[in-house]
Amino acid sequence: MLDKERAIALFRVVQEALTNVARYAGATAVTISLEQIGPHRRLEIRNDGRGFDSSAPRARPFGLVGMRAHALMLGGEIPLHSAPVSGTSIAARIRADDEAHHQAGA
Repeated sequence: MLDKERAIALFRVVQEALTNVARYAGATAVTISLEQIGPHRRLEIRNDGRGFDSSAPRARPFGLVGMRAHALMLGGEIPLHSAPVSGTSIAARIRADDEAHHQAGA
């Protein structure tokens, strides 16, 4: 079970990802999955939209920055994979418990 802080962070990542899909992707399908992998939770959001060149600078990357910030606050990561006409995949990975915070404070 996720604690409140982690649950809210993952919710915010999903919320921002779906906002981006609605605004920019032109997708016909979105898939969201959440799984436990060892001591981590992996949240993946995929869409079949128009995608973008993820290496090109973006004028307004705030949504992506916010998603990364939510993951980083919990000692996680959030890789993004996208290419023009190939859709986008975001996979947040965070610890399922507070062990990262205990280690950081020790």
